[in-house]
Amino acid sequence: MTTPVRTDLDAYRIAVAELPGSAIASPDVKGAIAVVPGDDAWWVAASDAIAAGAAAVVVAQPAVGPIEALDALASLAGATPVIVERPLFPADMVAAVGASIESLPAPGALVVECHAPARTLGPALRDAIGWARVIAGTPLAPRTTESWGGRVLALLESEQGSAVSIVSAVQPGAPRLGRVRITSIAPTRVEIDADLDTVACVTDAAGRGILPALFESAERVALRRAISAVRTAERPSDLADLRHDTGLAAALLSARPA
Repeated sequence: MTTPVRTDLDAYRIAVAELPGSAIASPDVKGAIAVVPGDDAWWVAASDAIAAGAAAVVVAQPAVGPIEALDALASLAGATPVIVERPLFPADMVAAVGASIESLPAPGALVVECHAPARTLGPALRDAIGWARVIAGTPLAPRTTESWGGRVLALLESEQGSAVSIVSAVQPGAPRLGRVRITSIAPTRVEIDADLDTVACVTDAAGRGILPALFESAERVALRRAISAVRTAERPSDLADLRHDTGLAAALLSARPA
């Protein structure tokens, strides 16, 4: 059985063609998975697709949106799945890392480093916070933060008491989408290095293991997740997670020196 997909994005058209057993291109939004580009006001396009009867929505590389708009989209979406493709927070690698650390206790501390060109610092910091949330195992809350001239120094805390320090800055020579490094401080160390290629390592007393590289395109991963959500009637947490990470990133970037 194939699921219809409505998209104008070339990368997603290719992904549909690569999934002939489960996806088929559709000219209509109603009853289809609607793929919307994540440029300015993407939440409006996503809301329009849901109102038009989309079975699910995929948001491709979303820009930072206002919290009020994300809340309104979540309220409108209801049971309609919303899948978010986040370049520095790839869903397949997030799942692999989560599975590899699920039996570990929460780390005592995490160090988060993030740098990006000015235009993409917001999304990069948002995705860095996403990684910290996954490794800490719980939502995060701000404790101390300062921001000035495109630089951020912050201390967050997880619900289980993990301290999360963040250093983030605008850097003109950084990769186009930014770069993120996360290091846990714990008996078993978890390291994430995310840019266009994400590398994850887990180090314990037995040695250092590098999680296998994942070569499937982000577009195919997003479509497969959307198709699965439609067929199983599950409701992925993408939008709620995006809301958490966006709200924290916005709070850190708007903080002023004491």
